[in-house]
Amino acid sequence: MRTDGRSHLALRCGITLGAALTAPLLLLAGGFAYDRLMHRLYWGEGPGPYSKEEGWVRPGYFVVNNTLVRALTWPTRRDGMLRRRTVRTTGSDHSDA
Repeated sequence: MRTDGRSHLALRCGITLGAALTAPLLLLAGGFAYDRLMHRLYWGEGPGPYSKEEGWVRPGYFVVNNTLVRALTWPTRRDGMLRRRTVRTTGSDHSDA
């Protein structure tokens, strides 16, 4: 998608509307899809989410940066689960030997 068009506003509104309509599904299982998309866009071997030199942005960039999508997928995302995990200590680090 070219970065100089007016379609960005329509795409952002469409993503927000789609997230609002599928909110129960995103709350239950959206984190796994969100993590997969993040991995593909940022850490995968494919092209990145945007290219400033060529002047284009992938639609997935708007999905992962949408506030409503991030809020609805947070409970089931891996990084959200890691933040809720508590760290246990099993005792002192000193050995008695």
